[in-house]
Amino acid sequence: MENEDSQEITLHNFLKDKKVTAIFGKVDYLLKSGVHIQRNYPLPGELYRFIERNEDSLRLYYKELFKVTLEKSGTEFNGYYFIDFEDGSRGGIPSEQRDYLKTEYIIIGMLFLKLVKFDGNVDLNKVSDFTSLLFSEYEEEKVALRKLIADASSDKGSDFTDTRLMEVISKAFGKFNELGWISWEEEQEKDSFHEQPSFARLRNLYEPQILGIDKLIQSLKDVK
Repeated sequence: MENEDSQEITLHNFLKDKKVTAIFGKVDYLLKSGVHIQRNYPLPGELYRFIERNEDSLRLYYKELFKVTLEKSGTEFNGYYFIDFEDGSRGGIPSEQRDYLKTEYIIIGMLFLKLVKFDGNVDLNKVSDFTSLLFSEYEEEKVALRKLIADASSDKGSDFTDTRLMEVISKAFGKFNELGWISWEEEQEKDSFHEQPSFARLRNLYEPQILGIDKLIQSLKDVK
């Protein structure tokens, strides 16, 4: 991306943006916290437009000063920006400012995408409906499903009951909201949600595993 004066892009160019004082602090905090910033979420939309205007300069800024990569993915209209930590390196981002996605949350996300994207449940936009459908779709394999998530869980302090499983599902969707993958329709309820374009990142990273999750659960079905 070239600017109008065809000047060399530097990591300081974005500081000349007229909105930098009002916008950059929030943009920087969200990106370093692992949030995916898209056109309509999180609000205000100016967060996305600020990055879009200064994309090359900001990419240099994060690469040179923090040793991480500012990425853009998705389509032109449904694009989203994020900092890529997938190489396992934290770069120069303080560890307390970012949190890895727990394995049990990844499994929940994979199950959600399987039921929606591959099994055709396109109207699935409530956590409670997802939980009910998950339990009905995997009724015979529920013990194996609980074992799969329990083995991945960071909290192994007690038996992994259906209640515990529902708690993990709720926490997973709370984390998806923090990442900008979904947005709550009502913040107080935290049940109905809108899937955001950036949820596609989980699919892009784990599509083979999502497609094979039925076989994995079935293979654990008889494990006690």
